[in-house]
Amino acid sequence: MATSKHCYVPQCDGNGKRRPELIFHKFPAQDELRKTWIVVIRRDQGPLFKTSDYMWTPVRKTLKPGSVPSVFNWTIVTTPRRDIPKHQIPEKRARTDNAVGTNQIKEVDDHDMGVLSRISNDEGVDEMKKKNEHIAQLEDQLKKREEEVEALRKKIEIERFGVQRFSNDNSMILFYTGFVSLAMFTAVFDYIKPVANSMNSYYYKSNEKVNKQSMVGRQRNMLLIDEFFMFLRRLKCGLMEQDLANRFNCHLSTISRKIITWANFLYFALGSINIWPSRQQIEEKMPNSFKLLYPRTRIIIDCTEIKTERPSSLALGSKCFSSYKSAYTWKGLVGIAPHGALSFISNLYTGSMSDVELTKLSGLIDLLESGDSIMADKGFVLNKVLDGTGISINIPPFLMSQGQFTKQEVEQTQIIAKLRIHVERHTQG
Repeated sequence: MATSKHCYVPQCDGNGKRRPELIFHKFPAQDELRKTWIVVIRRDQGPLFKTSDYMWTPVRKTLKPGSVPSVFNWTIVTTPRRDIPKHQIPEKRARTDNAVGTNQIKEVDDHDMGVLSRISNDEGVDEMKKKNEHIAQLEDQLKKREEEVEALRKKIEIERFGVQRFSNDNSMILFYTGFVSLAMFTAVFDYIKPVANSMNSYYYKSNEKVNKQSMVGRQRNMLLIDEFFMFLRRLKCGLMEQDLANRFNCHLSTISRKIITWANFLYFALGSINIWPSRQQIEEKMPNSFKLLYPRTRIIIDCTEIKTERPSSLALGSKCFSSYKSAYTWKGLVGIAPHGALSFISNLYTGSMSDVELTKLSGLIDLLESGDSIMADKGFVLNKVLDGTGISINIPPFLMSQGQFTKQEVEQTQIIAKLRIHVERHTQG
């Protein structure tokens, strides 16, 4: 060993500076003994001397003269693993020469094996029966649960006042929406659905001094198709918002927002569709009654009014008040083709506006061509408006000063009323 108190044995990390409790031994001075040390240590870890190699002095423990390192990893004797004794296999029963004894033993063995086989088979059958019974019970429970789930689903659909509740009743679809069947209602919804999925909800910013109308995205608490169904019910049946809130289990403000949202959305989504038919299309589908009496008829017009709340502005309130309805209304012009298809819808104007003025502002005359004819009621005195346009108008005759209609005038009034009644059905529906 060196005086630096660092062990020279290979793979030994003994260091006197780090571990002062270690005891280091110097190599012996005798050459033979020194060589023997170098050969036997192999520079392995571990204590290199036996306890018997040491002698005790009053100061410390020292080696006996002539001691040689002998404790190494390769010299440690390990205890051999004890073999596990194997169980002895009992010898087979020796056969006897006694035929009777042999047959009796064989019969006893065969009987025992048969009993064991029957017991085993019986236990297997019983266990299989129990398993089958348990599986049958689980299947019955699963079937009952599925029936309960289906019943609850139907109950929810019935309680929820959505369109699926009336999916099997086209008469109720017609009553609530104006569409003749669920298939037609669904077709229109599928047409607007791609754009409706991304439409923004309408709401008021109440934290501002002046309320501004803003369109922002909000999470829906109703199915999109049910929102469309609710909006049509509001238009078709005129149901109050509080009633709709109770039916659809929503807050009143939510219903109001949804109605405004759908009104704005459908105005832009459907307002861009051109529903004005060409003259050729009108002639191809014109009924015989028109072909015989009024073959140049292009459109049948009438005005409709929608009631509204009293405006806060006095000036606007006086303009919106309709003497015909005795209420505050918005007024619009609606026109249908002779075969009954809706062909024109104007913007809404104040209820006090006359039919003639509304017709001039609606833009209808710009769509008509020279030679076309309009059918309307007595309120549409458009002779001055149509002068020089080549467009004519058919309206019931006015009562002259003699105080009685002629037979021809009565027949003309009845014919026009019979032909134009369909436009009133459109506005009422």
